[in-house]
Amino acid sequence: MSLVARRASHLLFIAALSACVARQAPAPAATARLRIIGTNDFHGALEPRRIGGAQRGGAAALAATIERAESECVAPACEWILVDAGDEFQGTLASNLAFGRPISEIFNHLGYAAAALGNHEFDWGQDTLRARMHDERYGVLAANVRYADGRDAPWIRDDTLITRGAFRIGVIGLLTRSTTTSAKASLIEGLRFDDPAPIVDSLAADLRRRGANTVVVIAHIGGFCDQAEASRCRGEIFDMVGALKQPVDAVIAGHTHVLLNTVVSGVPIVQAMSSGVAIDVVDIPFDRTSAPTRHEVRPVYTDSVAPDAWVAQRVATAQAAVADKASAVIATSAQELRQTDDSPLGDLIADAMRAAGHADFGVMNHGGVRAPLHAGTVRYSDVFEISPFGNVLYKISANGADMRRYFEKIVGGRNPNAWVSGARIVYDSTRSAGSRITSLTLADGRSFDDAATYSVVINDFMLTGGSGLGFPGQPIASEPINVTDLDALIAYLKALPQPVTVKSEARIGVRH
Repeated sequence: MSLVARRASHLLFIAALSACVARQAPAPAATARLRIIGTNDFHGALEPRRIGGAQRGGAAALAATIERAESECVAPACEWILVDAGDEFQGTLASNLAFGRPISEIFNHLGYAAAALGNHEFDWGQDTLRARMHDERYGVLAANVRYADGRDAPWIRDDTLITRGAFRIGVIGLLTRSTTTSAKASLIEGLRFDDPAPIVDSLAADLRRRGANTVVVIAHIGGFCDQAEASRCRGEIFDMVGALKQPVDAVIAGHTHVLLNTVVSGVPIVQAMSSGVAIDVVDIPFDRTSAPTRHEVRPVYTDSVAPDAWVAQRVATAQAAVADKASAVIATSAQELRQTDDSPLGDLIADAMRAAGHADFGVMNHGGVRAPLHAGTVRYSDVFEISPFGNVLYKISANGADMRRYFEKIVGGRNPNAWVSGARIVYDSTRSAGSRITSLTLADGRSFDDAATYSVVINDFMLTGGSGLGFPGQPIASEPINVTDLDALIAYLKALPQPVTVKSEARIGVRH
């Protein structure tokens, strides 16, 4: 073979070898980091919230804050992905009366890539949920939701695989197992909610086999951290992460409405409170060995961003559709009543329920009070946000011994999980559940009689076991009073002397 022929053959060999190597090992991509922008528990909060004297959140300011976080991430060096951790719709008049459609439209406009399924997505039934999922141009995920017989629910996706620059991102969605008691039983009939950790392990491994180099969990599963020490945390999301055997790169959490901004077992876990008052920002480097993952929760202040014009217009349209109903004046409040477990706002609602049923007692679950009552003029929209579920009230009659067992149920957990009207309860938290009450009297000071017959008003969510507050045993009678919790509260507020003043009192107390 001639020298020229040998050189030509050698060059062909080198070219073929180079092509093979190129196919096997592509050149490093320019993408240096992935930015995950997260939201959670928006709850239809189209308008800003008044928090600590400042205006926070609102869809237009939230959109602008998201867009600012996106603008800081410039391709090809940085790519971003926007995700949500569930409970998009439920909670405000403009969202609820449209069954969440304005929120789906806004989230589509913002370019969400995926959202976790929240327990409150079931509030208008599975058919309405499926309609909203059909409207949304992003995947709604909940890998641990199964039919009651263990089969996968095909209409609820487990995961999705998304490409952003050099990143192939596997996103896994999860829903809290407490949905069994945090959603009305009739609305989740036929479904079960499995242990998420082994499911995440299985899907994370499968996603990496399918080409994912990053795995993100969006979970409508929450927890709590000590405000003074962010590493001291507890709750379902931390139990889940601690049980994982496969690596994940970040967790965007939801459900508990508190600030989470911590790391567990090397995994950033963030939760941006609720109602669009903050966003999560997690930056993951492509080369994990050369740079750290960074995470933060950014507040959304309406006066520090120019609102997104399209979103502002959509909010205005949604608000205009309910303006007459929303603006109706209900009462005047002399004080600010917070949305906390120790607030007299819950006592006020329990009083309203008791009055609506002309009963001896009223009981209101903690999770059913969704917003504070602000001082000043109280409008229909304000009261609606406090009690947005439209639960029907039931009057239960029972003998005193069974009623006592019901009150024992209220104080049987870590902390009492309901407010009461018409009774004074003192309990000893060191005693075993079921025998904690040391003193039980009526509101007027009379002794409680285990042999007497009493009545209590609860809502239909509780009646069917919601919040673990189903009535124990077999009551003498149980009947709807054909009034919703919202209407009962409105009627009660109107009937009170104006301005409304609520006395703070310890109706449930711990014996020290």
